[in-house]
Amino acid sequence: MSIKTVLLHLNNDQQLDARIETALGLAVEHDAHLIGLYTIAQVTVPTSFMGYVPPEFIEQSRKTEEENAAQAKAKLESLATKVDKQVEIVVEEGYAPDLINHHALAADIVVVGQGDPDEENNTQSRYIAEEIVVSSPRPVLIIPAAGNYRNFGKHVMVGWNNTREASRALHEALPFLKLAEKVTLLSVNAAEGEEDETKHILAHLERHGVKAEYKSGRWPDLSVGDAILDALVDYSADMLVMGAYGHSRLREMILGGATKNILEHMTAPVLFAH
Repeated sequence: MSIKTVLLHLNNDQQLDARIETALGLAVEHDAHLIGLYTIAQVTVPTSFMGYVPPEFIEQSRKTEEENAAQAKAKLESLATKVDKQVEIVVEEGYAPDLINHHALAADIVVVGQGDPDEENNTQSRYIAEEIVVSSPRPVLIIPAAGNYRNFGKHVMVGWNNTREASRALHEALPFLKLAEKVTLLSVNAAEGEEDETKHILAHLERHGVKAEYKSGRWPDLSVGDAILDALVDYSADMLVMGAYGHSRLREMILGGATKNILEHMTAPVLFAH
């Protein structure tokens, strides 16, 4: 896989500039086309609200969203000019995950932000990451709500457990692994014989030009998600790759425990695939 089309979700949160810079960095590094997608939420009235809603309220809400979209568009265009990168910007109205997934069909990677529970007016954006990681047709790079990640991927940690999801994530991450200075495959509480099986994936990666190191540890008192987060710090990794575990059915979703834990407490960009 190579990265030639990057799809970036735009909104009006406080981390937009940092997320744009991350996506632009990817586009420049991989000589890829960058598409910025701003999703305008449809104005709806809560079912619990029984009173009259003036048309002016709906009109003003839509106007505010259009102004936010214009500001996000201007930010992307301004930052793209600084790195001499042409970008494409799309503004559409609807349910954000559906729109993102539709445009992701013609992209190599999707870049979205981690939901920030403290962000105001984020009813649509707060849970986008949770839904996208198990519904997107393409791998999803989640950028943490806190911090700046212009440069990352020097040491990539891959959550590895010899499963389909882990293999899918690892292969989708090959463009990052090939550029990394160090790659670590991490196995948490591996079953008996699992470590021996891993020699096949290490040999496979080496044929792709990726020299990876295998680490296996036992964290009996921690959840898998917490163990991975601890290992990221212990091994000084600045990017995580892992399979997303969950089931998406219409608007309902049950995420695997580790996936949900990482999404809530991530401290580095995470590439998810399922």
